[in-house]
Amino acid sequence: MNVLANPRPFWTVALAIICASLLLALVPVAQGDAAVEPKLDMDPAGAPYVAGELLVVYEPGTSVETERAVVRRSGGETAQGLPGRLRLISFPGITQEKSGEARERALQRKLERFRDEPSVVAADYNHIYRATSFPDDPRLGGQWGLQRTSFQGAWADARGTGAKVAIVDSGIDKNHPDIGKISGQRDFVEGDAVANDPYGHGTHVAGIVAALTNNGKGVAGGCPACKLLVARVLDGGGDTTATKLVRGIDWSVANGADVINLSLAGPDNDTLDRAVGDARTKGAVVVAAAGNEYGATTKRYPAAYQEAIAISATNEKDTLARFSSRGNWVDLAAPGTNILSTGTGGGYYGDSGTSEAAPFVSALAGLLASKGMTAPEIRQRMQTSATDLGTAGDDPNFGHGRINANRAVP
Repeated sequence: MNVLANPRPFWTVALAIICASLLLALVPVAQGDAAVEPKLDMDPAGAPYVAGELLVVYEPGTSVETERAVVRRSGGETAQGLPGRLRLISFPGITQEKSGEARERALQRKLERFRDEPSVVAADYNHIYRATSFPDDPRLGGQWGLQRTSFQGAWADARGTGAKVAIVDSGIDKNHPDIGKISGQRDFVEGDAVANDPYGHGTHVAGIVAALTNNGKGVAGGCPACKLLVARVLDGGGDTTATKLVRGIDWSVANGADVINLSLAGPDNDTLDRAVGDARTKGAVVVAAAGNEYGATTKRYPAAYQEAIAISATNEKDTLARFSSRGNWVDLAAPGTNILSTGTGGGYYGDSGTSEAAPFVSALAGLLASKGMTAPEIRQRMQTSATDLGTAGDDPNFGHGRINANRAVP
């Protein structure tokens, strides 16, 4: 548990143990339509707690009159008397405040005052604790990239519910047993509404983003509850035209994409530049592979456009993958070697490339979008929370660093 500095560590530890054991009794549990979910705020260290509530432990021998006087001075009320000298203090006025920041500031002041009371031995927030689980996907152990980027830690706070990630690629094997949640699809190669995947690339990318997770099959996806929009723009040989690519991006935006994954690269093109810019203006996060030019710094597009987030690839040693493009236009890095994911025909295979690195970032962007963050906020959050690799600070190999999902998701 994250706590503020306290000169009485013994009671802080004791309070933490009591909080954990009593959490289910303290936090309302939804039961049908009549139940009300408690508001959640964040302490200064970023840990969630029930808004407007504090837990207080009084000194041994503190009288009821003294307790009442302390609470009266605080402006709160004793909501529950708990075992021993532990009390739950609530502040309805703070809870009713609409601004989360205002609630947090007000409750922090109340907490500091309680800690200054002579009769109070310990005080803290009513922190939230969550059950931890390990997905039962049998091939999760082979997904080193998912583990290196700490997605499992992030899932305690976000799964991607409500977010849409567009896979603008070669289509998808919609019958794969480990792929679901397809919100919409369109084939701009064949010109129909079913985006089948004769090339296999799109299916592999889609699995990295949002393979069905904890379903007892295959692999796990970085954004397990994200919905997929699938725009097929690559033909059976893995090629496309600017026309098809722009149409795929525009279609994704029109269908509500929060994130657009572009695991492809090519030359600069004015119409593509405008499409990426328009997508960004309309609120989508555009993630693009930096390219596989074996260390070359030549700009590849759409990754090098300012509105896109350019992704280089790292290996198991957290160094730049030998095939990855690099340059001062790279924004972030993600695992891109031997990445296990879904394949056409219901199978699984490992593949390498910045095409595999980009969807890790798209998955993280999907988690953050599900938390209500805007595109600029998502980009900033991913960059500031990234694990710095290589030269300190922003550098041509890794940009701001390799993504860290657990650190990024609040």
